Amino acid sequence: MDADSTKPIGQAADQSVSLPENPAEKPDSQPEAPKAPEPEKAPPAAKIVKEGTKTERELALERDIKERETRIAELEDENRQLKTPPTPRPAPKPAKKARATFFD
Repeated sequence: MDADSTKPIGQAADQSVSLPENPAEKPDSQPEAPKAPEPEKAPPAAKIVKEGTKTERELALERDIKERETRIAELEDENRQLKTPPTPRPAPKPAKKARATFFD
């Protein structure tokens, strides 16, 4: 066995790690904060959500929904009218004779 085989993996025999004892010796001892990525052009969906506007497709769908709801209400009303029996009309009263005569 070699002398190198007893050392931990990742360290060569001739490498030594030295740490500075005085932090002042280290230039820029503060690690740089990661920079926030600059916002690129926002996707259209994010812009729409942020502004609260609706797309042409959404407006068309809302129109279709409103038309469908109106049609359903009309059909339900017509169905209700057809299912309810008509109210009976009172029979007309017979007309009274003006005067009773001898020949009546």
